[in-house]
Amino acid sequence: MELTQKKLIELLDTSQQASSKALKNITFELKEVKNSSKKVKHYQLKDLPQRYQDKLKEQGIKAEEKIEQTTNISRATFTQKYLLATPVKQKLAVLKCKLIEFYMKRNDSLNVQNWLELTLKNSLEFDELGHVSVKQLYDWYKKYRDTKAKGTNVVEAFIDSRGARRGVKALSEEQKEVSERYFLKSNRPVMREVYRNMCHGFGESMPSYDVLNNYYKEWKRLNPLLYEFSKSPDSAKNKYLAAYGNMSAKAKYRNQYWELDSTPADVICNDGKRYAIIAALDIHTRRVIFHMSETSSSYSISQLLRKAILKLGIPENVVIDNGKDYTSNHFESMCLNLGINMVIVPPFSGECKPHVERVFGTLSRELFEQIPGYIGHNVAQRSEIQARKSFSEKIKSQEKWREEQKLKSDEEKKAWRDAWKLKKENIGLELNLALSADELAMWIDNWNLKMYEQRVHSGIKTSPINKWNSCNSIVKSIPDKRMLDLLLGESVIRRVGKKGIAYDGCQYAHLELIEYTGQYVHIMAPEDMGFVLVYNEKMEFICIAEDLEHMGESRYKVRKARKKSLALMRQLDKIVKASESINDITILNRIEDVSDLVESQTPTVIKHTEAVDRLIRDGKTIEAIDKNSLEDSNRYDFTQKDEDDMPVKLLPSGRPAFKSFYERFLWALENDKWNEKDEALKDKNLAVYELAYEDYTRQKSS
Repeated sequence: MELTQKKLIELLDTSQQASSKALKNITFELKEVKNSSKKVKHYQLKDLPQRYQDKLKEQGIKAEEKIEQTTNISRATFTQKYLLATPVKQKLAVLKCKLIEFYMKRNDSLNVQNWLELTLKNSLEFDELGHVSVKQLYDWYKKYRDTKAKGTNVVEAFIDSRGARRGVKALSEEQKEVSERYFLKSNRPVMREVYRNMCHGFGESMPSYDVLNNYYKEWKRLNPLLYEFSKSPDSAKNKYLAAYGNMSAKAKYRNQYWELDSTPADVICNDGKRYAIIAALDIHTRRVIFHMSETSSSYSISQLLRKAILKLGIPENVVIDNGKDYTSNHFESMCLNLGINMVIVPPFSGECKPHVERVFGTLSRELFEQIPGYIGHNVAQRSEIQARKSFSEKIKSQEKWREEQKLKSDEEKKAWRDAWKLKKENIGLELNLALSADELAMWIDNWNLKMYEQRVHSGIKTSPINKWNSCNSIVKSIPDKRMLDLLLGESVIRRVGKKGIAYDGCQYAHLELIEYTGQYVHIMAPEDMGFVLVYNEKMEFICIAEDLEHMGESRYKVRKARKKSLALMRQLDKIVKASESINDITILNRIEDVSDLVESQTPTVIKHTEAVDRLIRDGKTIEAIDKNSLEDSNRYDFTQKDEDDMPVKLLPSGRPAFKSFYERFLWALENDKWNEKDEALKDKNLAVYELAYEDYTRQKSS
């Protein structure tokens, strides 16, 4: 309700002089009135002195219940000036406005000085204003009244504009554009050099160095995504890329979707090598299988699949990136033989395989950081680790190294220099304390079995092993491990020539191939370079073609040897001899002490694909062919006797009829024929050797 001074004089029966004194500091609004040439002051009833409000209330005149937005600070419409101010300046502006409103509603019986002292003393919220003089109060009141009269935001009128970033404003628009280009060209721009370059271009019109430096700080604050992307696109994606939805929702049951990926281990082994860790993770249950290899290749991935399929079964889909090891013909043929669908995601899209990426990070943080030979997750961490050795320790190590070098031959020194050139990144690492590759692989598997699978996973609200055991979906697998080895081999098409089938530097021959000369056939090539399985265009089995010269050699090991002109030494000499004992408990001790394990319950059924059914169907045929070859052979092993006490008959190649590495290992163990070639095959096929050795010891004990 609005009242003029004239109306108040009539209602309150007071004099012109008394009302003017009472209304002197009251907020008003000038409005036009009928029969008046000038605008007249109008006062809000709720803004009048309290004694006036009480007398008017006795006459039945009350203030309206509606709260006017113009007098409510909390509902004021703030603009850029208020929003860009610091929180401290915002709070001080609001407190000043509140103090003025208290002043306008004060009891007139109190002197202004006394009222101000009592208000500041009794109200704790005004403590942040500090000392306020009567003159300051009057100045604030005048500013408040003038701002209200203009109809603008009263709070913003009290924002302290002192201390603004003048340097930021001093750059011209062209200079800002040029400076931003410099910011983006380098992930860590050297501001002194940027300033010198801009001074060279803009001359005397270029502001001071502090102006440019302040603008760089402001630009980083206002452009966090662009700044992070200029430093590292991957880091920007991890921090700011939208992550709506649930990437695991597509996996409704176990073995529906696996994620496959590879990463270098953050650990250097005692041979000076940094091995690759390859993982297959079941999205629905979060169970994961790890495999360690020198490099990530189609062969190492086949070893991972073998290990994972034997433990988890055959997946329906595998989510992979478009790396050459995952898109090779070998990997595609493996997926085709096993009936697995390949889901290829774009390059550099870790967000499309979040679960396996996350488990790599968990493995590194929990296990690798507590293992000797840890080199850090990035270059910065690696430099810090290498710098931990004091200068005196480095000097002592160098002296010991020089003494050891004096005892070495020229050939050993040359080998050392060649290896050192390739292993400069190992400076500062105590390789004599590091684990071997086999030991590292063992700790990774134990951590996975005893730690990761057994604890509650936040994404599935239970442990992976319990999630797996509670799933009722059927697990499909392969009935014969030797058959799985064949399915994981390479499937290719080759033409039969006059000398047989040329593949992988070998010549595979068989009498049955003569009638197929000039025709294309399908071959399945296992790891053993000595033989391949041959099928016609209708995928009907033809024969087992052999290359006797390369019998028993590892196909993948030979390929690797071809790529290297000189064999690298297997183990680096010790760089640092001094070592200190480690008595602190680490995750390695915790893994060893775990006793309560939830065992995996994995009932399996045979998965039927064209390749699996073909091997099952042709298994007896292959055995019959070897049997016929033995009957026609004139070679015998007189050192061995069969059940009828007759010499053991051998194939024309001089060996028993092996169908896999398993049979070769078992035969070599039983007949004490183990040689260097068997040892090399064992290193490459450790899982197959362990199976053969287990059967051998069982037979020997029985």
